[in-house]
Amino acid sequence: MGLLDRIDEEDVVEETPVAEPVKKAKESKPRRARRSKAAKVEPTVSSDEEPRSRRRSREPRKPREKVDRSLSSDYERAGTAAYSFRRLIDFIANVGWSFPIIFIMGSGSNFSPTYFLLGGLLITILNTVVLPTQFGRTLGNFTTRTSFVRHTGKNPNFMFHLLKALFLPFLMAGLFSIQLGLTYEKGDSPVLLIICVICLLIVIAEVAVSRIRKADRQGLWETAFMGVHLVKHVSSGESTGWLKRLESSGDFFESKGWGVDKEGGDSDES
Repeated sequence: MGLLDRIDEEDVVEETPVAEPVKKAKESKPRRARRSKAAKVEPTVSSDEEPRSRRRSREPRKPREKVDRSLSSDYERAGTAAYSFRRLIDFIANVGWSFPIIFIMGSGSNFSPTYFLLGGLLITILNTVVLPTQFGRTLGNFTTRTSFVRHTGKNPNFMFHLLKALFLPFLMAGLFSIQLGLTYEKGDSPVLLIICVICLLIVIAEVAVSRIRKADRQGLWETAFMGVHLVKHVSSGESTGWLKRLESSGDFFESKGWGVDKEGGDSDES
């Protein structure tokens, strides 16, 4: 009987249900934190919303004043004879020395032009770089007692004289570009052709500008350097050394009547 009683008691005992876990509610952020974030975001104002008064307050731009690049009244323009003789002297000093060398080499003689070429290049550098940098003048300027000045009254830098001296090399390279263009084929490097074509365009521009501004004696480089004019130069008489010798060359050519304008001649002729 005792065993049956125990079985009955176990049937009577009610099974206790297992409680399900309760999900925790999400913690809501405090309102102060939300307000602080909202305060950090500043509203962006578009350009269309700018006040009209701000736009109207802008003053119109003043037009730029045109710079007068004509020759100042403090200088006297060089005469026609001095202008032409200066070109001749500078041409001989810059590239004219190479013509005898080319002629001798073309004649087929056994001639080594190395030292002559080096000497000629030194003369060119002296006339286009050293003298303009040191004194603002070239050999042609010293022999004709002239000088190049800008509209500001200052001498142009040596690049002006160097570029003017390269007219003949530019011309030779431009003519060579025509030959390159006729023999150009696909696959050839166009670098040399482009350089030669640019040289040809420079020569054409020089001739065109010189024709258009013939009355003012303004070529391509005179115009590019903002108005350069050839004027008469008066020596101060205080020069010494090599400068004195260069200045005295003007006396020699003047005594020969080379590069000297006749009295009463119009110095503005070209």
